[in-house]
Amino acid sequence: MPREIKILPSYREHRKRLRRRFDKSGFEGFHDYEVLELLLTFIIPRKDTKPTAKELIKRFKGLPGVLSADIKQLAQVNGIGPKAAEFLKIIDAFIGFYFDQKALSGNIQFAELPQLVDYFKATIGQNPNEVMRVLYLNSQNKLISAENLSEGTVSEAVAFPRRIVEEALNHHATTVIIAHNHPGGLPEPSDNDDSITQQIKNALHTVNITLQEHVIIAQDGFYSYRQNGILD
Repeated sequence: MPREIKILPSYREHRKRLRRRFDKSGFEGFHDYEVLELLLTFIIPRKDTKPTAKELIKRFKGLPGVLSADIKQLAQVNGIGPKAAEFLKIIDAFIGFYFDQKALSGNIQFAELPQLVDYFKATIGQNPNEVMRVLYLNSQNKLISAENLSEGTVSEAVAFPRRIVEEALNHHATTVIIAHNHPGGLPEPSDNDDSITQQIKNALHTVNITLQEHVIIAQDGFYSYRQNGILD
């Protein structure tokens, strides 16, 4: 009696090739949908994840948009159920958590603008709402604490200067760095952004604490108040 030959689904070999490529050189040379496709293989074990990955990238306009999407929106995509949607949100949260831990351990130099921008992109850059994040630093420019003050419209948050001063004193900070995101917009500051920056700077100055930087993060880049000579 002839032995039955089992034909494995074609996606299994494709998964092996993706993993071999990653083992060899990380994500170098990967398309964004291939990165997502590989991630999804760990939560969707018995299905071709390429069509799902491509649909996610298309619908949410890139990998960052996928990770920042609402969990209910993710779950509505064909091939993504509640479990896979939660998996993607865990990855999104993990990226911010990783950068916070890296910062607290002193492995991010906050005097270096590129590292600072990378940090804020990871922690608030993909947030669908406008968020102000505040970093409290010691005299060695090491992070003591970080927090998101609120979500909403940063320019209308009139209580921010008082809250930031209170928290800076509580943490015995000597300098403060702030950043907020412009979801779906350009990084250029508005008049209200300029106004709240000046208010926070003046409030901190009354207790001998320096506002070191204010960075605006957007999809199309960033804006640094210090780089533009406003906080010199």
